[in-house]
Parts: sequence; structure tokens; C-alpha cells
Amino acid sequence: MSAPDILVLGGSGAGKTHYAGQLLGRLRHDRQGRLRLRTGGVEDLSKLEEVLSCLEEGRAAGHTPAETWTGIRCELETRDGTTALLEWPEYAGERLFSIVEQRVLPPEWRLSVSKASGWILFVRPSTLQIYEDLLERPTGVAPEHTQSEERSVDGRGWDDRARYVELLQMLLFASGRSTFRTLSTPRLAVVLSCWDELETPGSPEEVFAGHLPLVDAFLRSTWQGDAWSVWGLSSLGRALSQEAQDPEFAHKGPEHFGYVISPGTTKKIKDLTAPIAWLLGV
Repeated sequence: MSAPDILVLGGSGAGKTHYAGQLLGRLRHDRQGRLRLRTGGVEDLSKLEEVLSCLEEGRAAGHTPAETWTGIRCELETRDGTTALLEWPEYAGERLFSIVEQRVLPPEWRLSVSKASGWILFVRPSTLQIYEDLLERPTGVAPEHTQSEERSVDGRGWDDRARYVELLQMLLFASGRSTFRTLSTPRLAVVLSCWDELETPGSPEEVFAGHLPLVDAFLRSTWQGDAWSVWGLSSLGRALSQEAQDPEFAHKGPEHFGYVISPGTTKKIKDLTAPIAWLLGV
């Protein structure tokens, strides 16, 4: 089995499920775009049928349990006929961060991590786990400058600022890449998912640096400037319920909803393949 060109990574609840469904829907309906789905290009389409069915009914898809989905591979084709393989190595997000917790990279991931020319990392800003630090609340100082009622930091679990840096360092180490010099490969697209949840968003870079400044600094010092980018994404364009149907969404069809915010802009575009096309250089 060939190695992927693009590896999809993201934690639990980061929006990968809905993006997969919407991406497949876009590729089915748009044969003139920069990317298209090759005939028979999804190894097991049944893995996405439930997602697509929920979206077509105007409902949100449920969480993907780790034990029910061990990965998916999708073969794409560019306008000039070049093929590209898109892979979700382990679809459930719990498995991604278990790498950090257990300090072990599953053997089936190693080839994918080392051979992929592009990584796409899903981050959901509204669900980040961020702890206060000494710069925000020095020890013994009354918290006059914060509205938080917390009196102490819960040390259980990782702060996501450190978790994402550690994850990327481990993936780079497992792939055999040195950070002695700034990297040109793998190209990295950070996708800030569920963009519609943000109240006052700026550009994707501004939101990313504001929520995860440590990760932003790590990427700037590790990757060459043209080898990484930050995107905003709302796969559905609105919040959907798993139980209640959204009549407008169901009537128009999921292919008419969702948008991407390109790097350095605040403008919405409907081409959900844009981050992938950027990674492939098309």
C-alpha cells in the first residue's frame, strides 16, 4: 500500500468527521475544481455513509468511537492528472493525543508520518484546554487583573499550548526529520475548525497566535515561512443538532454550506478543498 501524500491529524471533537463528509460531498458534486475524487478513490465508502446521511437530513453526525474506525484513505486527482492520497490514519481523536500521554507512536502510523509530504492539523479554538500561568496570576498576588474565580491551577492533563508542541515534536522525531534547520517538508496546514463558534475572529493567523502563542512560536522557528499556513474552517457554516433537523440545511443540501477562511484574510470562500490544494501546491 502506498504512503499518503497528506496526513490528517486532529484531536477528539476537532471537526474531522464533518469535514470528511463535506469534503466527499464537494468532490462528488464539483468535477471542475482543483481537486476531484478518483473513481473508486475511497477504500471503504461505508465508513462515511452515516456522516453523509446525517448531513443530508440536516443533522450533525455523532462522535466517531476509536474502536469503530481505524482509518480511511481517499485518492484524489488534480486537474493535470496527478494523483494524491489523503489519509486519516486513526479517525478517532483520542488516539492522536494518546501518543503524547503514552509516549508511543503506533507502528501503523510511522510510515505515514515519515512519508507524507503534507500534514493537516485540526485545532478547535473553542475547546482548547488552557491553564493560567504565573504571568497571568503570579503566586501570592491578588487576581485583580482577571475575571477567573479559580484560585489554583488544575494540574491534571496537559495544557494544549504544550500538548500541541509536544505532539509535533514527537511526530517530527518519529518521521526522522531534523529541526537543526527550518523545515520545508512536510508542509503543514493548521486548520482552525468550527470557525462559526468564534465571536470576534480576525485572520486565522491572529486567532491562532492569540489562542496558542507557544505553538505559533514553535512553528515559526521550526518551519520555513512558506511551508506552513493557518486556515479558518466551518465545515457546516452553522451548528447542527444530532437530534433536531435543520430544515434549510436539509432542503438546500450540505454541499451549499460551509466555508474556509484563507491565510491572511477574513473573507469566506466556499472551496473546502483549499487547504488540501495548498498542501499539494495546486
